[in-house]
Amino acid sequence: MTTEQQSLTAAIAGLEAQRALLGAAVVDLAVGSLRAKLAALLAAQPAAPVDQTLRQVSVLFLDIVGSTALSQHLDPEDIHAVLDGTLARCTVIVEAHGGRVLQYAGDNLLAVFGADTSEEDDAERAVLAGLALLAEGRAQGEQVLQRHGQAGFDVRVGVHTGGVLLGGGVDAEGSIRGLTVNIAARMEQTAPAGGLRVSHDTWRHVRGVFDVEPQAPIDVKGVDAPIASVLVLRARPRAFRVAARGIEGVATRMVGRDAELEQLQAAFLGVFAQGRLMAVTVVAEAGIGKSRLMGEFQNWADGRPETFCLFQGRAHPQTRHQPYGLLRDVLAWRLQIAHGDSMALAKQKLEQGIAPLFAADEGEDAALAHAHLLGHLIGLDFSTSLHIEGIKEDGRQVRHRGFHAAAQVFRRLATRDAAPIVLLLDDLHWADDASLDFLQHLVHVNADVPMLVLGLTRPTLFERRADWPGESAGAGAAAQRIELAALDRSFSRALADELLKKLPEVPEVLRERVTGGAEGNPFYMEELIKMLVDEGAISLGEERWTVHADKLLAAHVPPTLTSLLQARLDGVKPAEKLALQQASVIGFVFWDEALNAIDAHAAEALPGVTRRALVTPRRDAGFEGVREYAFSHQILHHVTYDTVLKRRRREYHAKAGEWLARLAGARANDFLGIAAEHFEQAGDKRRACEFFARAAEHARERFAHESALGHVGQALALLDKPTGTVGSETAGDRNEDGNEPGNAHAVRRLRWRLLEVRERTLGLQGRRAEQRADLAAMESLAEALADDRLRFEVAWRRCDIALRTADYAAMGAEARHAAALAERVGDRNLGLRAQQRLAIALGEQGDLEAGKAMALQGLAESRSLGLRRLETLFLNVLSVFAGLQDDPVLALRYDEQKLPLDKELGNPLNAAITIANHGESWLQLGEVTQARHWLGEGLRLTRAYGDRAMECTILLNLTQLELWAGEGGTALALAQSAMDLAVAVQNPESEARALCARGHAELAKGNTAASRLTFGRAHGIALADDSPVQHDALAGMASVAGAQGDMAAALRAVETLLAHLEGGGTLEGTDRPRLVKWVAWQVLAAHGDARANAVLAAVHAELQGLAGAITDPVLRHGFLHHIPEHCSIVAAWATGQPASPDTAA
Repeated sequence: MTTEQQSLTAAIAGLEAQRALLGAAVVDLAVGSLRAKLAALLAAQPAAPVDQTLRQVSVLFLDIVGSTALSQHLDPEDIHAVLDGTLARCTVIVEAHGGRVLQYAGDNLLAVFGADTSEEDDAERAVLAGLALLAEGRAQGEQVLQRHGQAGFDVRVGVHTGGVLLGGGVDAEGSIRGLTVNIAARMEQTAPAGGLRVSHDTWRHVRGVFDVEPQAPIDVKGVDAPIASVLVLRARPRAFRVAARGIEGVATRMVGRDAELEQLQAAFLGVFAQGRLMAVTVVAEAGIGKSRLMGEFQNWADGRPETFCLFQGRAHPQTRHQPYGLLRDVLAWRLQIAHGDSMALAKQKLEQGIAPLFAADEGEDAALAHAHLLGHLIGLDFSTSLHIEGIKEDGRQVRHRGFHAAAQVFRRLATRDAAPIVLLLDDLHWADDASLDFLQHLVHVNADVPMLVLGLTRPTLFERRADWPGESAGAGAAAQRIELAALDRSFSRALADELLKKLPEVPEVLRERVTGGAEGNPFYMEELIKMLVDEGAISLGEERWTVHADKLLAAHVPPTLTSLLQARLDGVKPAEKLALQQASVIGFVFWDEALNAIDAHAAEALPGVTRRALVTPRRDAGFEGVREYAFSHQILHHVTYDTVLKRRRREYHAKAGEWLARLAGARANDFLGIAAEHFEQAGDKRRACEFFARAAEHARERFAHESALGHVGQALALLDKPTGTVGSETAGDRNEDGNEPGNAHAVRRLRWRLLEVRERTLGLQGRRAEQRADLAAMESLAEALADDRLRFEVAWRRCDIALRTADYAAMGAEARHAAALAERVGDRNLGLRAQQRLAIALGEQGDLEAGKAMALQGLAESRSLGLRRLETLFLNVLSVFAGLQDDPVLALRYDEQKLPLDKELGNPLNAAITIANHGESWLQLGEVTQARHWLGEGLRLTRAYGDRAMECTILLNLTQLELWAGEGGTALALAQSAMDLAVAVQNPESEARALCARGHAELAKGNTAASRLTFGRAHGIALADDSPVQHDALAGMASVAGAQGDMAAALRAVETLLAHLEGGGTLEGTDRPRLVKWVAWQVLAAHGDARANAVLAAVHAELQGLAGAITDPVLRHGFLHHIPEHCSIVAAWATGQPASPDTAA
């Protein structure tokens, strides 16, 4: 900023400070011209790099209450002195608490905690500063009353914690933007005079540290829901000022730390047994469970019969640069020196606690000397003591003698009480160096003292003290390090259940939400649950909780975790932080070469952040010469990404996308979708859509249905967005497709590709309504592009829907339409495809000979033209027709020709269908072992590829196998699964077949009433669909009626069957034609009907004719004797004795 700009800024600030005195109108008039001049100067100067950061901070607003009334009674000089003096003193308080004042405006100020570097206690220091500001306001109010006789002078303060953009504005370093600022201002505006209001988001960080008074939620402009807040009354005494963890009202057992607890217990008992010092250090990252482990150990130790003398202390972020801060905390806890004690009282407590330990053998004067030396070392003012005066300038001597005194305190106390010492030290990673020096000295010189020194730390301690607790520990004292790892999946799920035990049942989606994001960190899990509570996803009751599933997925990273992880990021070198930010744009998993594509030097920082356990290398990147890394936590990745400015994100996303787009090799296609997402975030709509399309096509080829649908959905949503909304600065001119003029043709082609992938995928899943909608959209595109080949594809795909829904009339119509289009195009390949579909339609509609002739001609022509894919399609038609004509041997021959072609052509779905058809042919021959093998393999493959219609068919065949094996229960389960699939894929004929199979299974289990109802439903569906399965259902109805002894009903069903046959009808297309006729004979014979003999003769002759066509004697024997109804027909013909009407089911 130039000198002139600085002068103008200062003048504006000066006028703003006198707003209360001069009035708003005067200040606005004067400031307006100055701001205009400043803006002109800024606009005229060359653009400079903008130093901006995104980060979570705690924002504090302070307002002086009563300043307007005061200005009415004091002259300008006095009001200036009061207000500026107050703001100056408040600024000193803010800075003393680690904050930075960014702005002054009249009689208020705005300060930020965590602006430069984040600390885990930013919010705590902001609230402590707020309380100190209230105290200053009260003091100033008393002075104003005394000096000027005016009452009512005070301050009020508000604090809120959240994300902001710092820097880069007109006011440069004082610039702060974001909703967080508005909320903090609202906290201050609604605070009472002399009060401190903090938002719920700030209170989350300091819960347990302050006494508070809950307040009713307040409205904030720009925020949808009212915001909860509290009035902070006071800080709790230091001994009790521990940020509360866990979930209020839920006492949980410790999970997954039994082995580590046993190690601590063994160390404790070892001190008693051996009488020597043992130093144990528990190491883990934040939130892993160090403090909980120590708490469980304390509870266990307190319940032991052994007597011990306890010391404990905790290091704090704000005291790590305070010499001997941790040692002072340890002694203060033991001697009950409170934070608010006067210096005189603190010194008195120290003398009373320390001197008696030395007096007996060294005398009162020497004992006081030890106490004064130790007190002086830890910061108590003993400078006027006769024992200190002569050496207070000799720091080395004070340190040496103070260390000796402190070590002697532990030694003498253990001797006096004849009990070991237990020293518990928390958060050693924040300990000051002087205290660490003393602790290493203590471990060395007190090695022979029965003493357990238990310290908790994060791994960062070893960056400062690699050999902690020191090599000297090996000279007598034992040292042990216990590494706490994150909870594994099993323990994580157990902890989630423990934390959520007030729910009647923990939904899997909630358990996964809590455990998946936390990655084994208990603190993260607790904070995620508390956030879900705060955001209404979980309602808390006295005894029971309730989950609101619709709100589970809307949750984000809790601000408590953001501050924790942001502090870790700010603790690394600038180059390392930048590399992490760049890596976060690549993703949770990233690669060194991708990082180098963003910044040629970024990968150089990876060893440092790996040592700090912020990222971890992974073994197999899948790319030659590339190393793969992952962030240590998903939440760390999210927090890091949120610190990257948007304009930088676009730049980094573009470079990451380019790197992924250039990949080659076996796994390159696996990253098409990720490349697309990077291009989308970079604002490159064209490339994003193209790569989403490629990713969708690749996913469909692998039958990864959900991935394919997801990529298509992303691309179509992007295509439907106006261009200006996808990362670009201006929208420009667009046509109706939302793209630049001239691109309409290319966009329609791209849209076709996407819809084609989705339509085929929906077809396999049986989602007919959505499939038809996509075909309608594809038809519109074909018309817009005036492309007969695309029109053909629409007709061809509609044939497929008709085939899979057994609508053979519609299939024939679409096949003829496709044939006409193929002829118009002049493409015989397309013509043969249409012919194949028409052949199926003819055969399924009852004209098997015409269909078969058409298929044979198509097969011959396909072979002559070398169209091998079409050859497989015609072989499939002929195999199906052979099955319909009761020629399973011929069907097997066609399948045996087709299967090698399917595999050679790389068509796994068609190969799966062929395998399933092969199994069905073996079933028709009665070869149970072969049938079970081929059907089982077909089921495995069709499930893998997601062909639900084919899966239904296979399940029906497997149901038949189980019925033949006498496994009615298994058959019933398979039939039910088949029926569910038939309904899902909207195929009424398959639904009727499944109901018939279920009816037979119910009958086999003796559930005749259920069987009768099921066959009735099957008959109704098949009759409405004009499906030949209606005859299978009638035979089933006759069988179950016979089993119930209702022979009249059985005869009515048979009469309907006979009327159909006598009227020229056939049983082609039924599942089990011989069973239908066998049941008819049974019922007629039971009634003594003269027609029985003719029916038996006809079905026996038919059976023998089919058997005679089977040249293989083994297969012929199996055909006659392995299929129950065939066996029964042969036996009845041989003996002339009827069987009961349900024996062959």
